[in-house]
Amino acid sequence: NWFYSLIAMSTVLKNTNPFQTVLGFATLLDEKGEEMHKSKGNSIEFNEAADKIGVDVMRRMYTTKNPSTNLLFGYHKADEVRRRFYLILWNVYSFFTTYANLNNWTPKSTATNNVLDRWVLSRFNSTIEEVNRSLAKYDSQKASEKIEGFVINDLSSWYVRRSRDRVVDALPFLFSILIDLSKLLAPIMPFISEEIFRNLTGEDSVHLANYPSPDKNLIDKNLEEQMQKARELVENAHAFRKKEGIKVRQPLSNLVYGVEKLPEEIESLVAGEVNVKNVVFKKSSNLELDTNITPQLKAEGEAREIIRQIQQARKEAACKLDEQITVKLPDWPQNFEELIKKETLTKNLSKSQTFEIIRG
Repeated sequence: NWFYSLIAMSTVLKNTNPFQTVLGFATLLDEKGEEMHKSKGNSIEFNEAADKIGVDVMRRMYTTKNPSTNLLFGYHKADEVRRRFYLILWNVYSFFTTYANLNNWTPKSTATNNVLDRWVLSRFNSTIEEVNRSLAKYDSQKASEKIEGFVINDLSSWYVRRSRDRVVDALPFLFSILIDLSKLLAPIMPFISEEIFRNLTGEDSVHLANYPSPDKNLIDKNLEEQMQKARELVENAHAFRKKEGIKVRQPLSNLVYGVEKLPEEIESLVAGEVNVKNVVFKKSSNLELDTNITPQLKAEGEAREIIRQIQQARKEAACKLDEQITVKLPDWPQNFEELIKKETLTKNLSKSQTFEIIRG
């Protein structure tokens, strides 16, 4: 009826078609692939769906699917979209605002020589280019997938993750990217885009801003390929650790890799992610991870486990990010006492039969 009324009114009033291109799904089905009917009890009324799911999440359910196929719709499908993308995007935004406020940060230039910053700017501008190309073809599915891939795989899982020890240096790039990302996402998820854009810029609306165009001067395909190889190396090293039953928090001495030499600054990122002291290139080598755990490495691994335990306790106690605490625990590696204190904002460590943190 909606399509019929549009066609009828446009023909009568304007003597023209109401639209040039329309994307309509084959059939809207329930989560099990069955037709929705009130009599079957599986139909979902629009206002109820909008209230329970949220309009942004519901829109994304549509834009991430091929319009030539049936769309499976329901609350569990919506929860998948919310977890897989919406919450990850919001967590990146919250990460930025939290540390920007904590450091009284104000917008600054994004000039940098850091390989991680140069890479994320390249990946983002490549994403903008791909999204523009897809939307020009009315391919909202591919555009949505490109944005999702950047936010989940590049921005959250790699850039933010590898920037946690250099947060202040990363803030200008997160600020710039989040603003343009909100513009890029605006046609697909208009409300979260509006919230992010207005809060970061103070401007009236993201929907009054120009749609972003790629800065091709920032795109470095060679760097993107090198970083992709580094991430594959990390993935293989993690798989090796899992096979050997060695936790990532346990530092190891050396990782040896072959095939193609990566720049030292990228090797350093690999070392941090894999938790090894040295990354060594040998042309004829496959992946080799030195699993010999010296007493010094064992002690550091124990310290890292204690740090994880304290951080979890801080979270459960709802400690502020800059809040100092006192920690009681049975024992800890003395050589790494300062590291434990620094990483957990602990002002005092004392021995006790039970583990406990004291706020203030």
